[in-house]
This record gives sequence, structure tokens and C-alpha cells, in this order.
Amino acid sequence: MLAQKKRETKETGIDVTVETEGSGASRIETGIVLLDEILSAFASGSKFDLTVFARGDLQTGDHHTTEDVGITLGSAIGQVIKSGMGSASVPCGQALARAAVRFGEPGFRLDFTFRARELGGVSLENFGHFLRSISYAANFTLAIQADGGDDKSKMLAMSLALGRAVARAKRDE
Repeated sequence: MLAQKKRETKETGIDVTVETEGSGASRIETGIVLLDEILSAFASGSKFDLTVFARGDLQTGDHHTTEDVGITLGSAIGQVIKSGMGSASVPCGQALARAAVRFGEPGFRLDFTFRARELGGVSLENFGHFLRSISYAANFTLAIQADGGDDKSKMLAMSLALGRAVARAKRDE
């Protein structure tokens, strides 16, 4: 199923297209290298085709763009998935991530820490906020955790695990 969402604010302009019957192809342009990698990993894990174009006030940091991409992606996912549960465990390097989702009620629980404050243009404190934005906008409960490995491996493992969990919830509808 195809979902398209746009979000325009004073700080950002976001355009997201999600095709849940895809192959995991992605075309991502957010202006934030690590955010692009995170979104590509989500697409790969879910096998959803994902297109994201974002412009934002990056001179003030990544917060607005990261948050608004999460809200817009979550809104698109919630447009096509209304119910279902799914979970996944994914290794990446020395990291292991686990994600579980249940559509129909927003909620969020995280269990991970990062060593650095910033990586690849992303303030790492915004990654949890990004995940929360997706789950609340899509109307699902997300429990996510990661341990081991470096910060980037944790983020990519969590993005892949989230993608797989959402895809499994779609099949569970």
C-alpha cells in the first residue's frame, strides 16, 4: 500500500512516500548523512520502499529536521497500518538491537545509551526523540533496546530491527 505525507513548518519541509509492498529501495535526502543512513536501514529492514526529501534549518542543528522527519514518516506508516504486532532482533557489528511494536496505541520505551554526544551531524539525544516521534505519529507502542558495539552500530541495528518489527506487524494485521 502506498502512503504519502507532507509536513511544512517554519523550520522544515518534509515529503515522505512509503510503499509497504516494496523491496526496501530508498531515496533519502535530508541533508544529514547519518539520518539518511538510519532511514535507509529502516527501509532495508522493512522491505518498504521509502522516499524522503527534507529541507530544514540545519544551521541551528539537526533537531527540527530529525523530529519532523520522524513525525512525517510515522504519519505515513500509520496511514496504512492500523493494527498488528511484530518484533525483531538484529545484530550489527558488535551491537544487538531488539524492537517490538503494537499498533493501535502509542507508547514508547527505550533501553540504550550512547557514548558520544554527536555523530554524523546528528545530536545523539535526538535519536530517541526521532523514534518516539515515529511511534506516536504512527499510533504504535514501541519498545526498543540495544547494547554492545559502537554508537553507529547500535543506531543502525535499532533502525533495521524497527523496520523488521513494523513489517511483521503489517503482516499480522
